[in-house]
Parts: sequence; structure tokens; C-alpha cells
Amino acid sequence: MALLIRGDVSGPMNSRPSRRRRPGYSDYVLALLGAVTAVLILFDVGGESIAGAKLLVCLLIPGWALVRWVRNVDPVARLIFTVVAGATALALAAAVMGWLQLWNPRPAAVGIMLASAAALLVPGPPSPRVAATRLPRPELKTYAPWLVLLAAMVTWAATLGLTNPHLGDLGLLAAFPVTWYVALALVVALCIWSIVRQGEHSGWLTGASITGLVVILYSSAGLLANVPRLPWTYKHIAVTDLIQTTGQFDPDIDIYNRWPGFFLFSAFLGESSGYKDAMAYAGWAEPVFALINVALVLAIARALTKNPRIYWTSALVFALSNWLNQNYYSPQAFAYTLHLTMCLLILTYLRGNPAPWVLRLEERLSGRFSKEAPEPEEVKTYSGRQQALAIAAVLVLQAMIVMSHQLTPYLAILGLFPLFLARYFKPAWVAPALLLMALLYLLPNAEFVKDKYGLLNGFDFLANAGYKASSGAPGPSLLSGRWLAREALALSLFTALLAGLGFIRNILRGNVRTTLIVGTLAATPIIGLFGTSYGGEGRLRVFMFALPWLAIGAAWLFWSGKLPGRKAVVGATSAISVMAVLFTAVYFQNEANVRVPAADVSASRWLDSNVRRGDAVVETNYHLPLLVGSHYAFYLRTGQLVSVASKLHNTAQPFTGDDMLAYVDKTRAAARLRPSDRVFVVVSDLQQRTSTGVPRQFPKDVLVPLEHDLNVARGTELVFENKSVRIYEVSRADWGK
Repeated sequence: MALLIRGDVSGPMNSRPSRRRRPGYSDYVLALLGAVTAVLILFDVGGESIAGAKLLVCLLIPGWALVRWVRNVDPVARLIFTVVAGATALALAAAVMGWLQLWNPRPAAVGIMLASAAALLVPGPPSPRVAATRLPRPELKTYAPWLVLLAAMVTWAATLGLTNPHLGDLGLLAAFPVTWYVALALVVALCIWSIVRQGEHSGWLTGASITGLVVILYSSAGLLANVPRLPWTYKHIAVTDLIQTTGQFDPDIDIYNRWPGFFLFSAFLGESSGYKDAMAYAGWAEPVFALINVALVLAIARALTKNPRIYWTSALVFALSNWLNQNYYSPQAFAYTLHLTMCLLILTYLRGNPAPWVLRLEERLSGRFSKEAPEPEEVKTYSGRQQALAIAAVLVLQAMIVMSHQLTPYLAILGLFPLFLARYFKPAWVAPALLLMALLYLLPNAEFVKDKYGLLNGFDFLANAGYKASSGAPGPSLLSGRWLAREALALSLFTALLAGLGFIRNILRGNVRTTLIVGTLAATPIIGLFGTSYGGEGRLRVFMFALPWLAIGAAWLFWSGKLPGRKAVVGATSAISVMAVLFTAVYFQNEANVRVPAADVSASRWLDSNVRRGDAVVETNYHLPLLVGSHYAFYLRTGQLVSVASKLHNTAQPFTGDDMLAYVDKTRAAARLRPSDRVFVVVSDLQQRTSTGVPRQFPKDVLVPLEHDLNVARGTELVFENKSVRIYEVSRADWGK
């Protein structure tokens, strides 16, 4: 998705009402495309060679068939609604089939595509006719920025092939050639320049520049990897493959199978489009989610202000502050996108008049702090039918969020609930309904969550914000090393500081109501830390859910005045440049610790294809993505999967084959599992670090006694080997004889 949306207009120009619109050439073309895609899906034509094209059509055609009936929609919001509506329609179909255990994705997809194609041939609602506008005369000042952008993107694409494949402590920061940084600097400069010079250029240039920036920042690392990045991505791929292979999910396996919404959707989309394996498209999740979320922040900001500098800067700040690496193939990324779409729907269609006590509060704040009259706020009014459809869409999105992710529904409700009660949004009953949906889904799963993870970590804010595991080791993190952690903290605090100052300035300018809405949505996620640490990642989730609103606040700081002065331009340029530097350092420095070698993935896939229920798997590498395929449940739990990495790291004595089997038996006994007849031992030469930056892998020599026994003892066989991974099969009955 590109952000190529005109930013200088919010609605049709030179328009006049028309009668019910007949299908045009574009509708006939889209209907034909949908019908052809349905035939390709039905007969499974093309395989993975055209699967990407089929996947894109499956998302866009059903969404447009629904959204074309919605009138008077901002163009950015219409683009977002089209994509999300298509995804939600497929997700609902997948959820119904999954829960009813009637898994037939391809026939269902064919039906959806044919129904969408037929809907496109139905005369649409009346729409304004836009008069043709003249193209600007060719002038250097008009086309020169586009040539610079094109040169920067070409330079970036050519630069990727020159990147050093060997990563050290600085990750990709030292691997990228100088030309990569030149291309990045040019695109950042174009983003700033086009925002400042909004009077001379339309939003097309700004949108293209921000799109190019997002592509550079969020796809560079993935394009340089042979397989999807981030070790924790592969467990999600495994769950999707389980559903796609067996046609069902099993709540007894793990928590992912109890919240299967995202995995059902992904399996449905993959099988319908022709992908036989989620790994084929999982790597594209990062740039796709990043682009969609930046567009969502842009659309949300456009719903709050008509100032182009504010809404473009909001999108830019969001893109340069979202360092969390949470756009990967995951239920969290999917639910987060649906959450932002839900916020956009509410801000667009469900705005209301505040309660009397809220009005009195606004008047007091305005009288005490505001130095100017508030800017006139044009809140569009919609018919009861349109608002009812918006409420239905919000409830459907919440249903998909609730069945996809454990935490997102509650962080979303924290911000929306008080705003509905204050009557900023209407009707008020929507907030309790959203909460009730989340609680009703949690109820049958509460015992499982409590036993495995604990529902709450206690109402200790500081402890949950600085969570440490029971073993005393720091909780999971994406960061490696103190300096990287400090850089991430600096970027987060810098963004929050700019936003706080922006909130103050917007109130001083009299815009109390909008500031209260955005400030509430930015501040309330932190309340979640009073109840849970979310496995040590609660503080990251708080920043993630506050970031869209912090980005809007930061934009207010620079552009809430009527005309941008020199100080505003210098301040915005300096702040965005600092963000770009910090983001680049944080996002790419840790690449060596989160990149998964292709050799590890191929070994894990072989293991998944050969392991049987009751086998034990021994691994010696913290980051080996063993859980990668549809049989991952066979070696998911402790005792089925035995890690000897920590024992090898802490031992000073030789670790032999007998020691290994004794440790396996001890671990399985503690897990109340009988001794296994067959043991797979996975040995990897790759030495990695944990997320805390402390070397926890062991010297290679530590494995020598173990591998010696595996090579010479009876009952063992080297069953798999590639350039860095070896898998030995040990028969307990024949061991040592």
C-alpha cells in the first residue's frame, strides 16, 4: 500500500450531486478480475508463481465491493477501509469454518470473490462528479523533487546488493554501504521539505516520500535475509501450517490455538491464494503492516485536523519512532492494525457531544490556559444508518481482535472506554459491549492462562514496568547491550516529550477538546502496567499503543500555529533528523541477534517432517527455530523439547552422551513423561547472544565430548547435516551396546 494520497484536499472539488451511479469501466474490470481470480482459486492454477497476485486481489476486491457503498469518506480512510474490510471478510469466513470444523478455504474464497464481483455490477450509491483538473506546467521546481526521490530509491535498491553479509556487533549499521545512508538521508530530507513547503506541492510528493521512507526502513533487513527474520516468527508459521495441514486448531496444544483468529485468517488466505507454506509470505508482513499502520495514523490525523503539515508530520513521526520490531508475522501485528482501524471508524463516524460535566471541564481549561480562540472544528454528521453500520464494523473488528490476541482488546478498551463514557463518542453502550466481548472470550480460557502464565502479576506498577523473570534473569527484550537499550529509551522519551509539549501548545491555542481526546488515548495504555507485565513486554506494548497519539501530539508542537515560523521549521527539521538517526541505530544494530540462518530453518523443517509423537528433541542453541511446522506439537512442551544450552554454558566438566541422556530422563521425569525410545539431538555451530547482550552460548569445544559419543557410540546415526547444523538420532534401546 502506498501513501500516494492528495493531502491538499479532504473531499471532492468542483462537484455536484448525481443520480445513482451505474457501474463504470473500472467496476467491470474489477468484477472481471474477481471472477478470473475465483476460477484460478477453484482449480488451483498457477501455484506460488502467481499466489502473490491472487492474495492481493482477494484482499482488495471484497473490500472495495463493501466500501464503494460508503459515501463522503476521506480518500486515505477509503483506501484503509478497503484493505481492512477485505481482510476482515476473509478472516470472518475463516473463523466460522475453523470453529465449526468445516475447513474448505478454496470453495469459500471462490464464493466470496464471485459475490464481490457480482456486487461490483450493481449500481452504486450517488457520488459527486469531480471536474477534471489541469496538470501543472512542466517546471523544474515541480518535477525536480520527484527526480530526487526516484534517484534515492534506485540508489537504495542498488545498494542492497552491496551490503556486507557478515554481521558483527553493530549489525547492519556497519554492513550497509555509505550509499544506503545517502539514499536514506535524501528521502528523509524530501519528507521534511515537502511537509514544510505544502503550499507549493500537493500531498502526492509527501505521500510518495513517506512511502519510500517506510519501504527503506522496514524492508531493507528482510530483503537481505534468505528466510523470515526474528526467531519468534517461526512459532507463528508453525501454528498456521498446523491449521492449513489438518484443517483445524486444537486448544489443548498451546495459547495460540486458544486465540486462533490470526492463524485461521492466514491459513485461509495462504491456501486460497496458492501458498502451501506460510514461510513463503511471512517475510513480507513487516513492510506491509508498517505501510498500513502509517497510513492509518495519517487517516486518523486527517480525521482530527485539516492542517496538512500536522497529519503528514504525524505519519512521519510514527514511522520514525516505531522501533519495537512488532510488525512481523504475528497475531499482535494483525490485532494492532485492526485496533487502529477501529479507532479510525470511531473518530470518523461516532463523534458525539460531550457530557455536561465534560463541557464544564473544557470551559475551565480553556478559560485558564487557552490564549487563543479554538480553531473551528468541522465534525461531519452521518445518518443513523451510516452510524449503525459503523458500530457493526467496530464490533466485528473487536471480535476479530478478541479471538486473535490476548492483550490488545484490553489496551484498546483502556483508551476508548472513558471517551465513550464522557460522550465524546456515541452511543455510550459501545464501550461496555467491547469490554464484555473480551471478557466473555477470556472466561473459558482463564484457567489455562492462569495456570500457564498467570492472569495478573500483581498491582505493582514499578515491578511490572521493570519485570524480571522468576529466575532472576531479565525478561525478554528486543534489545542487545546497554547502549542499544539507552538509544531505544532515548527515542521513546524524546517522542513522548515532544508529544507532551505539543499537547500543552494545542491547549494554549484553545483546542481543548481534541487535545483531551488524543491525550486520553496516549496516556491510558500505561494503566495496563498496574495489572500485568505481559511477560516483561508490557512496557513495550504501552509505548506501542500510545505511539499513534504521541505522534499527533508531536506534530501539534511544530504546526499548530496558523503559519509556520522559522523556529517551527528548524525545530521540526531537527527533531525529525534526530528521530531518523536514533531509529536507524536502534532498528538495525541488533540484526545479528534476530536474523535466523537459512541452515537452521532447513534443519528445523527436516526435524518437523521426521519427528513422531513420544520422541524427545535435544537442542543446544537458544535461537534455533525448531518449532516451524505442522508437527510442532510433538515437541512443544518441556520434556518433549529439552534444552541443554544453559547446562553447557554453566558446566566446567565435559558433557558426554551419557550426561545428555541422563539430563533428558531427568527433565522428562519432572514433566511426568515416560522415557523416550528415540532422541533427536540437534547441534548447531552458530554461536549467538541472548537478548540481554550477555553471551550465553558456550565455546565450540564444549560440544566435542558429546559429538564424539554421538559419532562413535552404537545406537546413534547422523541423519541430517548441512553447513552449520547436524541432527543425530539416538535409539535408547541400542545406546552404548
